[in-house]
Amino acid sequence: MEGTQIGKTVVLTVKISEELLEELNKKVERGKRSEFIKEAIIEKLRQTPNSEEADLKEEIEQLKSRVIKLERVIKREEPNIHNELYKEDLKQLLNHICNDETDRLIINYLVESGGVTTKELESVTSLKRRQILTRIKGMASRTEEKFGKRIIQFKRTKNEGKRQAWWIEPNQAKGNQNI
Repeated sequence: MEGTQIGKTVVLTVKISEELLEELNKKVERGKRSEFIKEAIIEKLRQTPNSEEADLKEEIEQLKSRVIKLERVIKREEPNIHNELYKEDLKQLLNHICNDETDRLIINYLVESGGVTTKELESVTSLKRRQILTRIKGMASRTEEKFGKRIIQFKRTKNEGKRQAWWIEPNQAKGNQNI
């Protein structure tokens, strides 16, 4: 009964089954039934939220559900390097490490396609594989020097249907605050 103030007392008549009365008589002495029932009512009232609390709890649950859905959408969108705004930002960022128009052509093609093999770049540029490899390795090193992270990476494993290709690591590029 702590925390609950009891003012004027009133008599309350309650209809209960005979079985419940027998159970009450077994567990509670005759002179203490009133106090027992009073405490049971108080406890039950504490556990039962009022309608305002219930409405708030329901609203909180709905908000939690919406946040979870939004987090799922964000997780799907974050690594998506095909997002147009992200592509433009990335092109501008990586153009700083280019030495000439051929480097820019390689970077732009790499950003647009997500990943590119040296053979694919051979058809886009007028360069031979060895020249392309030298240029990309140089740009990859310059990203590491300039941003502290290697944004352009070569992966031998199969990724998005391409094997042994150059990729822009989206987490490396997006996480960089110097961009």
